Amino acid sequence: MRKLIHIIILALLSVATARAQVASDYWDDVDFSDTTLISSNVLKNKVINYLFETACMDEAHFDSLSISSLNLVFAKAKVNMRTYEYVLELMLNGYTNMGRDAVTDFLLNYPQLAEGEITMYDGLRMDSITEPYQKVRVGARAPDFSGMTIDGKLYSLYTSAAARIIVFFWSTDCEYCHDFLNSIRRKLDLQSDYELVTFALADDVEEVKAQVKNMRLPGYHFYDDKRWDGKVFLDFHITSTPTVFLLDRDKTIVCKPYDWKELKEWIKSNN
Repeated sequence: MRKLIHIIILALLSVATARAQVASDYWDDVDFSDTTLISSNVLKNKVINYLFETACMDEAHFDSLSISSLNLVFAKAKVNMRTYEYVLELMLNGYTNMGRDAVTDFLLNYPQLAEGEITMYDGLRMDSITEPYQKVRVGARAPDFSGMTIDGKLYSLYTSAAARIIVFFWSTDCEYCHDFLNSIRRKLDLQSDYELVTFALADDVEEVKAQVKNMRLPGYHFYDDKRWDGKVFLDFHITSTPTVFLLDRDKTIVCKPYDWKELKEWIKSNN
């Protein structure tokens, strides 16, 4: 699902020139202090179109161009904190689903807001928006979880002695999830160097058992019939699959790879 979202967005980006210049009067008809724009979706559409037109198809520049564009948007949005909050939540959800961790981290630092520039009340409101993302950003300690796996094993994250743990959220009907998991199984030592822990979305537990067996996946595998509303999915703020976390021995999130290539590059750089 997450891969599909990214493909769709890049396809939309291709409609515009890779480095299209937005007209200088693009924002002239937008009053950021008018909160009625939020309920009408006018502001949402305007911001998304602006980001599409100023982002770059080149993956090497996508994050930096997005951040530059977002800086301008938030400079305008901060004239009204309700507008700012709306744009912040919208962008956090969008860039998180795309797996753009650099942009997400930028957003979590409240762009264009200086210390003392907002009231304590507004700060608390924004903290409530960002809290789920802050808990699972790179550098944070992963939420703990424990329970019985699909094959009757007891597992607790915080008592695991593994040096590196891959926590993998997937869907049984997601082909990209299968490819990612198969790459992990084939190319990493899941017996000694890495521990694999997965959480599956499926119609029932038997479907998960069958697919885990078919892929010959070692490790610890969980299923919760509450699906997206399961406690671990909520604690890790999972909004799409696959979503993957690499943890170190202290259970600190050290990487949130979008795909196998990103995971492989991180491992290569940190071995």
